[in-house]
Amino acid sequence: MTRVSVLGGSSPFTVALVDAIEANRALNPRLGEWVLVLQGRNVQNLNAVAHYAQHRLGAFGTSVVSTTDFDAALTDAEIVIVQTRFGGLEARVSDELFACELGCRADETLGPCGLLSAFRQMLPVDDLAIRMKAICPGAFVVNMINPLSLTTAMMLRHGLAVVGICELPLATLQAFARTLRIDPAELCWSYQGLNHRGFIPMARIGDGDDLLQRVLQLAPDTATQKYRDDILRLGAIPTKYFAFFDGGSVHERGRAAALISLRDAIAGELVADATQCPAQIAKRDMPWYAQAVVPLVAARVGAQSYDATINVAVDGFLVEERRAHVLGDRIDIIESAPAKGPFRDWLAAFEHHERLSLAALADPTPDTIGEALAADRITPSDKVRTAAARIFRMWRDTASNASTAGGQQ
Repeated sequence: MTRVSVLGGSSPFTVALVDAIEANRALNPRLGEWVLVLQGRNVQNLNAVAHYAQHRLGAFGTSVVSTTDFDAALTDAEIVIVQTRFGGLEARVSDELFACELGCRADETLGPCGLLSAFRQMLPVDDLAIRMKAICPGAFVVNMINPLSLTTAMMLRHGLAVVGICELPLATLQAFARTLRIDPAELCWSYQGLNHRGFIPMARIGDGDDLLQRVLQLAPDTATQKYRDDILRLGAIPTKYFAFFDGGSVHERGRAAALISLRDAIAGELVADATQCPAQIAKRDMPWYAQAVVPLVAARVGAQSYDATINVAVDGFLVEERRAHVLGDRIDIIESAPAKGPFRDWLAAFEHHERLSLAALADPTPDTIGEALAADRITPSDKVRTAAARIFRMWRDTASNASTAGGQQ
């Protein structure tokens, strides 16, 4: 039986993961029997999620185990799905308020909010990676912790077989295909960039013409105008997060507080009746489970092949998002043509910022953090020093507390 461990499995949002596994199993009997281990901090929620998972998946030969202990969850794990949010959504609220104080977008993956989150995650992620290397060194690790590229790089430093996973490139392609009334499954496409900072420079049907160029030949209408504008300016279709950079730093409060309210509502329904899917779960769209995480795990156990877009190391510990073909223990990167067009300048800027962020995480000082923020087009230039000092103080206090507590997070 394949042992799949989910770290952070007490989150009520894990219901969507269970539903995605159930849907995949109904179509794919080759998945075989699993032991699904759910690890989490909130015992009441953990028990409810485990009960729900057993109710939904038991008929497919899946047994469900729950535990609050990381080490117990990792023992004998063959696949580890890491969705732990160190500090919880409450910490995300604090990070988003920090971005709001700077007058810029509050997003846990990008900008000063994303970098603050990375420093918040750094020590516990490092500790977790050490545990995984010691307890389940051969496990395949699917990382979902944001900011994804930076936390994946942290884990890679410990020699783990880890990839980051995100559905956004595929979702971007699907939106483009819907506009053209084309089945996205028919498209051959390329993707270049980093997590949430990437571009689709090519999409075609089989060996046919590049559809991006075909769009430019269409009469502009409300459906195609945005794509025409992006293709003309960039030579590629960007993900939705490109607007954060292209439109400047826009003040936005973030959504962690709303997610806390929704999380608690879902938990209440689940605890009341763990045999029914909570109605409130429909209020949050979580396509990453069905479109990315579960197909990747199914490919890993050899039940199906999967053309994924994964976050992998390409140069030292720099993690980029690449298209790949996955089947069993083989991950074959689908190489794309060298970047052409104006979007390559954005790629270079994103990569430069990522390298500076990695350097700041490796050697945290107000100067290294400030250099990373200065290279980030979301952070207002006049707020770089203030933001760098705040992030450094948070990291220093966290490191001091961890040292006092014997390094336990």
